[in-house]
Amino acid sequence: MDGNSLSRDASVAFIRNWPVTLLSLCFFPLLLSLGNWQLNRAAEKQQIQDQINGRLSTQPINLTGRVPEPGTLSAYTPVRLLGFYSDEYFLLDNRTRNGRVGYEVLQVFETGSGDAAKVRWLINRGWLPASSHRSELPQVSYPLAAKVITGFLYPGSLEGQGLTNPHSRIQSPRQLSPEQLNVAQPAWQVRLSADSDTAFTTDWQLITSSPQKHTGYAVQWFTMAAALFVLWLLTASNLRQILREKWFKKTTEQT
Repeated sequence: MDGNSLSRDASVAFIRNWPVTLLSLCFFPLLLSLGNWQLNRAAEKQQIQDQINGRLSTQPINLTGRVPEPGTLSAYTPVRLLGFYSDEYFLLDNRTRNGRVGYEVLQVFETGSGDAAKVRWLINRGWLPASSHRSELPQVSYPLAAKVITGFLYPGSLEGQGLTNPHSRIQSPRQLSPEQLNVAQPAWQVRLSADSDTAFTTDWQLITSSPQKHTGYAVQWFTMAAALFVLWLLTASNLRQILREKWFKKTTEQT
């Protein structure tokens, strides 16, 4: 075997296939950057999740009979209210839990007693399953006696201009009129915590996508980048030929 053959066996011709090489040079950095972007998104979502968990772990603020000043409330602040449910509730349509379609129940809750002015809050009591027939609405039960409820503040502006019939389905809280409901804070609703005895199914999704989902996307992009690198080695180089010749040489020597 001459020197040229030895040199050929010891090297890999990475530019054997120029079209594949150029395509790989374009897409390989792109796939890596997409993977890194998803990892950064996962870190951001984890930071948001940690902030939400930290705020939810604080002691609830007693808002019974109080009308907080504008700008003093923060999302995910735990709150406690003592009062009565009114008969004004609405069914927030197209809400799912574990793949099942249903409604979230938005109901007015009144605090204050005696000569004190009543303060009204919009409460999201959680999810109820929908009937198999679209025309049938679920029955919403609620206690008539005074109740202590706990939950957390969640943005939910009321922007409707006209009256909305109670017990009807709505597509968004924005359809509800702040003048009609006369709630203390039209920009907020209270989502009940799971341990409230008047809560339905809660299982709140507080962020649109979890950190784990973004990490999974990153793994997919990095896997595609690895697959592209292997494809490039096999098609744009003589690596297969070198491996085949070495295997043939080793087999020949053994025989």
